[in-house]
Amino acid sequence: MSRWWVQISAGRGPVEVRRFVARLAERMEALCQERGLAVVDVTLHGDEDAPASVEILVEGDARRCLTGELGTHALVERSAARGKAARKRWFAGVAVHAAGADAVAGAGAGAGAGEGGGVGVDLRELEISACRASGPGGQHVNKTLSAVRIHHRPSGITVRVADERSQRANVRRGVERIAERLAERAARRVAEGEAARWSEHDRIVRGEPVRTYRVGRKSALVVAEAR
Repeated sequence: MSRWWVQISAGRGPVEVRRFVARLAERMEALCQERGLAVVDVTLHGDEDAPASVEILVEGDARRCLTGELGTHALVERSAARGKAARKRWFAGVAVHAAGADAVAGAGAGAGAGEGGGVGVDLRELEISACRASGPGGQHVNKTLSAVRIHHRPSGITVRVADERSQRANVRRGVERIAERLAERAARRVAEGEAARWSEHDRIVRGEPVRTYRVGRKSALVVAEAR
């Protein structure tokens, strides 16, 4: 089954946009599950509450399942930190990219082994916490804290993994995912440079968003307009 990265990006936007990205990523993750895509893991770049981008690794036909969701999303919300005359529309982008498992494996092969059993990951640099799995996942997953959240302090990468039945297996899988993401990052820097890596984050077209949201109860996003 094919794997895809669903990327939610703030571009070079301010903290209000990055907070919007965090909320939009939660909606996109739930939407992926509702439309039959298997969510493998979630990677955040930056602060968990206000990341510069979020990447959701899914299995299935992501382009078909997410038709109508790809493009610019807008949030209409006044910022408490700005005056009444300041802007109140914030824009984020949603895109889909092939996961490229072969490229990840090739990058990992030359990076060296780390203490975590993965590629270049030092367990002393990780923050690991247990959490309940969100969405469907079987009786075992829902009744126990088998899901884990792993934060890699030096890179700012955070992954959440819940697809294994035991917490230990999810920790091992999470460390592997971080190692893969670090290897990808290193390979891209060598091949394309840092500017090319972040080029997709700047491609946010502010006109004609595919979805426009307002904030509902408990800070949940509510679709106000759809193109």
